[in-house]
Amino acid sequence: MDEFIKLFGVMMAVMIPVGIGGGIFVLIAAYTKRKGRRTPIASQELEQLRARLDELELAQRQVHELAERLDFVERLLPALRENKPLSEAHPKR
Repeated sequence: MDEFIKLFGVMMAVMIPVGIGGGIFVLIAAYTKRKGRRTPIASQELEQLRARLDELELAQRQVHELAERLDFVERLLPALRENKPLSEAHPKR
């Protein structure tokens, strides 16, 4: 059970910043679209935005991987509680 709680904590530690960053990005995009102005973006600012986008994409991949791991643990946990062999708990696909 402690592993499950730790895994959930890691998932939240990744998902919360990704959600906040995505929300901020959406708000900025909506604001600039509403204003109707297009200002040229400096190359340094563009590089910073690209770096941030790469970070967000990495975090999204990590969240996906953690979700898969959580699914796996959720399938194994009932069998472990009943002391069944793992071969019964995790059928091959």
